[in-house]
Amino acid sequence: MPQSSCLCGANVISWTAAPAFKFRCHCTDERKLTGAAFALNIVIPIEEPTMVKGELKVWGKVVDSGNMMYNHCCGQCGSLLYRTSTGYPGVITVKAGCIDSESDPATDFIPEIEIFTRSRVPWVPAIEGVAQEEADFTKESLAKLGF
Repeated sequence: MPQSSCLCGANVISWTAAPAFKFRCHCTDERKLTGAAFALNIVIPIEEPTMVKGELKVWGKVVDSGNMMYNHCCGQCGSLLYRTSTGYPGVITVKAGCIDSESDPATDFIPEIEIFTRSRVPWVPAIEGVAQEEADFTKESLAKLGF
């Protein structure tokens, strides 16, 4: 069963569902959340993960679409384990960098789409052969992903 944990180890989540799809997000919110140029995300079709250990802090923000985006983080070290959105009910978005795995999640979870490419830093090239969206997902792009 896949699982994710925070940096300090106080929180661990798990899930059984297979990923719906993987994406790389270049939005400015993700930059501030991760401290990186982009975030690698995995959409899991579940309402919420199983809490194996700990208790996550949750805080939300209204994003440009008007949806409320909730961030599920460790209250001790601040690691963001996953996000949920009122715009995408029934799924969680797991942060690939927090997945506990013997292999590298960056090679196991190759994105199928990149979003908010209008905010991509100039030194990060587009992933060849992967769908590109200037802003958030479109109905068409989600349909192509089978979502």
